[in-house]
Amino acid sequence: MALQFSTNKIVLAASSFVLAGLLAIAFTGGCKSGSAAYPDRLTFFLTGDSRGYLEPCGCRRDQAGGLPGRATLMRAAPAANRVILDAGNLTPGGRPYEQMKTHYLMDGMSKIGYDAVNLGKTEAGLDLNTLRQMIAQSHLPFVSANVVAKRDGAPIVETSRIVTRGRLRIGVTGVTALDPIDCGPGVDVKPPLEALSNVINTLKGTSDYIVVLAFVDESTQRQIAAHFPEVNCILGGDVPQSSNTTQDANRAFLFNVTDRGKVMGEIDLKRKGNGYYAESSRGIKIMGDQVAKDAAMLALIARYKDELRDRRYELASAEGMERISGAASTADEFVGGTACISCHQDAHKVYEASGHAHAYTTLVKKNSQYDPECLSCHTVGYGLYSGFVDAQRTPQFENVQCESCHGRGKEHINTMQAAAASGSKVHKPSTLRPVTPATCIRCHDQENSENFHYATFWPKIAH
Repeated sequence: MALQFSTNKIVLAASSFVLAGLLAIAFTGGCKSGSAAYPDRLTFFLTGDSRGYLEPCGCRRDQAGGLPGRATLMRAAPAANRVILDAGNLTPGGRPYEQMKTHYLMDGMSKIGYDAVNLGKTEAGLDLNTLRQMIAQSHLPFVSANVVAKRDGAPIVETSRIVTRGRLRIGVTGVTALDPIDCGPGVDVKPPLEALSNVINTLKGTSDYIVVLAFVDESTQRQIAAHFPEVNCILGGDVPQSSNTTQDANRAFLFNVTDRGKVMGEIDLKRKGNGYYAESSRGIKIMGDQVAKDAAMLALIARYKDELRDRRYELASAEGMERISGAASTADEFVGGTACISCHQDAHKVYEASGHAHAYTTLVKKNSQYDPECLSCHTVGYGLYSGFVDAQRTPQFENVQCESCHGRGKEHINTMQAAAASGSKVHKPSTLRPVTPATCIRCHDQENSENFHYATFWPKIAH
């Protein structure tokens, strides 16, 4: 989607990201009309559902999102008038690599200057100790009215906080929704409406404007608006797609962002009498190749890649990213494509002429050769028993090779060699698997190969 550049903002040209209609919002507490201490304008920036996403991996030219572009867009607004919020779902999970990514994401968000960050589903899905450690290691202002310790129901983070701009007091709280069976050990999630009752009642007396960060579906967001007319806006992310504009809901407005933080919400509020109204709103798709990259975020990502390099052996042994089915027995191992050449010379020639034969080199060019998410598709068996570890220990498993698609080959080779030695023409069923469309889309998915079509691409490597 094309972006048009102006002096201070980036405005989407496409009609799906046009300005929203005006929506009047009154103060909860009110203020004196004409008082210079209350800002005439505010800009709310909203992110959410980042799931550890730091930057586009580069597999496609039109990839979006990432901290470098996010920081640039947010810092275009004057600091005195911007409020930066996150709806939750920062972490992709609790494995060492996922927690490492979360740490760098939170560090970047802290440097950008977030005013409030909600705990989402993925946070509530962590075990209590991991969640508390994650929070303690960050410098982010987390809020949640309903993510609590299971043992005593105590809040894990602040239930709300006050963000000030001049004399304006913006009360911010947050909720998520998660089935008890999906909560992490030691963690509980109270029903959103129940948890908000006391918090909203408190904010009514301490705030001029109330924001609920709600990582819940839109139906629950509308229930919140209906039950709490004091709430001025509800900003969320547990939805199928990001918002184009604000939507009315009782006396509040709704706006959502999702999909690993690739779309950022920007809502411009203008003061009118004793209240504010949403003068404009838009969802900005952060196009990595069209937005200047913030230098501080690039430096942070460089440090992240250095740590990936330093911890590569630990991460390789812990990942367990089973892209292909495991072996039928521990005797089956990866052997590397060179072991296949003697029997499959024609297939090898096709392979050598394909992009698969240079898949690892593309990672080196981007300094991503230690990233587990990249290695799982650009090498043979990364994170699996007997598979790729790094270029020093296992160079024979660089690139996409035969076993990336067909599975481990040692048992197959042993079977063929035994049959040849005995002169038998009766072979045991092959342990290898045929290639199907499902094989390919494990790596050529929507994120990395949006235009992948099996019937078009398979003939290029048919063998």
